[in-house]
Amino acid sequence: MPGSDFSSHDPDFGPDQIAQCARLVAGARELNRRLLRLSGSAEDLSAAADRLDALLASLEPVNQTRAMETFAFRFDSSDPNATMPFNPATGGFNPVAPELAMSLEGDTLVVRMEFGDSYESGPDTVQGGMVAALYDQMLAFVVMAAGKTGHTAWLKVTYLKPTPINQPLRFEARVASVDGKKYATLGACYLGDVKISEAEALVLGAYDLLPAPSPDEG
Repeated sequence: MPGSDFSSHDPDFGPDQIAQCARLVAGARELNRRLLRLSGSAEDLSAAADRLDALLASLEPVNQTRAMETFAFRFDSSDPNATMPFNPATGGFNPVAPELAMSLEGDTLVVRMEFGDSYESGPDTVQGGMVAALYDQMLAFVVMAAGKTGHTAWLKVTYLKPTPINQPLRFEARVASVDGKKYATLGACYLGDVKISEAEALVLGAYDLLPAPSPDEG
């Protein structure tokens, strides 16, 4: 897709349409999971591939451009992940991203989630790059919660223990300190009460975000 597609959206794209998009994304996540377990005869696999080809063709009428806003240019503390719904690490409308629940609790951004089979690397273990990608976006989001945005200058992840697949995890992120436009951020991941990884990043708060939406804003 052309780069200009990033900023395209339809402000009249309503909740009913968005709900159907969510159904499609949920189906795509499930499709990703099932494609990891392919087996059967050549005839059965061919028939399944033909049905998938037909499905892809059926999406053409609803696949011309982005209708939902890609980057909201502001941070909504009541729905933090709405800021970037297509982000590949956290986006609820990107089937590459794991399904997660994100909330702002005081000055801490909390994500509760499981990495499913699609993110397995070693046996029953999450690919470390996926863990790093989630930290990268969370640590950027806590800077957005402060009304700023910019790129990540550096990110360091320390893996204390293997990150398991299909286990409930809790990620936390917060701003540790601010020096001008430099935001030092910290993150951690827990399996129950056990810390299994931690992260730190320097995020540049180079640009102002728009004010957060008011409670009565539709």
